[in-house]
Amino acid sequence: MIDSIAAVGDAGDINCWSGIPYHFGEAARRTGLKARPWRLPLEDFVWPRRLWNLRQGVLARGLGGYQYSDAFLDRAENTLAQADWSGRIVTFNQHFPRARSVSARGGRLAIYVDATLASLCVPGGLLTGLPSRVREQACARERENYALSEHVVTMARWAADSMVKDCGVPTQKVHTILPGASLFLPEDHSFSTEAGEPGRERPLVLGFVGKDWIRKGLPFLLQVRDMLERMGAKTVVRCAGNCPDDLHRTGGLEYAGFINKARDPARFVEFLSSCDVGCLFSAHEPLGISTLEFLRAGVPVAGFCVEGIADTLPPDAGFRFEPTATAEEVATVLWKAFREPQTVAALRGASRRWSPYVTWRRCIAEWLELLGTGKIGRPVQPWCGLPMADSEARH
Repeated sequence: MIDSIAAVGDAGDINCWSGIPYHFGEAARRTGLKARPWRLPLEDFVWPRRLWNLRQGVLARGLGGYQYSDAFLDRAENTLAQADWSGRIVTFNQHFPRARSVSARGGRLAIYVDATLASLCVPGGLLTGLPSRVREQACARERENYALSEHVVTMARWAADSMVKDCGVPTQKVHTILPGASLFLPEDHSFSTEAGEPGRERPLVLGFVGKDWIRKGLPFLLQVRDMLERMGAKTVVRCAGNCPDDLHRTGGLEYAGFINKARDPARFVEFLSSCDVGCLFSAHEPLGISTLEFLRAGVPVAGFCVEGIADTLPPDAGFRFEPTATAEEVATVLWKAFREPQTVAALRGASRRWSPYVTWRRCIAEWLELLGTGKIGRPVQPWCGLPMADSEARH
């Protein structure tokens, strides 16, 4: 039912697009699906991209946006063998491959994305730096791709809303399937918690994972930490990913560096498990895989209910804040909860019960249900709380 996996890059490489196509494909193959990864050699596009940008500059058309151009798409699609196009292709990109190219070669296209290009092109969006002409052409191609595809699936509700409002996709064609956490837990994994009362007997640990440390809210989280300290709560921010040198020396910040989840999965799980709450205070965020990773490790989460993050913060296993919340307001809520042992126990219990739901195996099961019946009977929806009794959890 899923013959190939596509992305801009090598869909079989764990480093391609945060490892999402890789983990999706691995889970699909474990269920017996073909799910062959398309392996687009991006190193072959370095000079074509430079020459394309040079030409755009000479013609005063502005720089950037090669991957949205016909030049890129023609070259990318021509690198693929005819056999790659057969059957159903699930792509993690809004414009590659082109749906009309898939149809012309006898295949079917299903699209699975975290955001629409249209939503990223609005003022303040991640693509507003591109020339207006490029944005307009990219959005036009996006609309065509959705119109000609077999299925359109988003990872969060806000993207589904944009599909309908900004891209003109009929409501009945759009579905939302929560992705899984890009995290490997051993079969014999047991949840553990550091001994001692957080904030008093030991520091309350605020966890942070991310390369784009500014957008994902590390400076704000450090402000929350300072507020908690003023309230009398021993607090540290434990950070994995990117962090500038000047922040390394910030009091109350413990920097674990970059952890390679593929080469050292045990260390990554250990890092997540060492935190009391996983935090994601982005101003803009298509989804928020890090919050799913914390939940998979049985750790409560906290963040701004903005865009896709809102779908990854279960009310029974975390803290949901409006994006207008101040560091003091966030700190006040956290400290009130972590001063009450019963509340802490309930949060941890719910987080551990969420663990089997935020997996790629569950994601694939929902995809197969959609492809088989055209709908998903009981999709996992974290914003509604735990979906069913513990005994019914899908492992």
